[in-house]
Amino acid sequence: MSISRCSGLPATALILELVACGRPISPVTTSPGATPATRVLPAERYYVLEMTGVPPEDTVVTFSTRSARTIVLRHGPPDNTVFAELTYPEGAFGGSAAPDSVTVTVHPRPGVYGVDITSPVPPGPGALLRFKYPIHFAAPVAALAQYGSSARLEQALSIGLRREDGSCALLPSDRPAYDNLEAPLGATGTYLVVAPK
Repeated sequence: MSISRCSGLPATALILELVACGRPISPVTTSPGATPATRVLPAERYYVLEMTGVPPEDTVVTFSTRSARTIVLRHGPPDNTVFAELTYPEGAFGGSAAPDSVTVTVHPRPGVYGVDITSPVPPGPGALLRFKYPIHFAAPVAALAQYGSSARLEQALSIGLRREDGSCALLPSDRPAYDNLEAPLGATGTYLVVAPK
């Protein structure tokens, strides 16, 4: 998948850089049906992608568990660009055994690409979280010093689920479109766009 910010970093160098940032781990799951993490970064070993512009507002949505639903969070005026999307397919909350409705609460984290997501029941396979950063991408200064450019930093980004000890469980992440990063959505918790230190 192509990345919006061009880079001359050879693929082998990127792979070596990512491998050097941490050792492989056994898969970590956070809830039944959640996608296993690819690895876990200790609290002091990751950068969180920063965000400029007017942040999105908290969002609370109640919907039928029998229907598919997409929740869209937008930056505030004047640009109103999409910040994140949560997609729940039909039956994501248990199919015929699910309650009639579910309430999902989304709280954007201030100044970063991150959200706190809560729901009474974690969704099963098929639920997705997608962050979009066509305008408000802001690389942390220390990350730029380490990676050398925003393009190289972007290539290292993943969506992670922050754990109670501050570590971050990286989720299998993909770039389905220009300036987008997507990962499976499972457990209630804090999801962040991060890069290894």
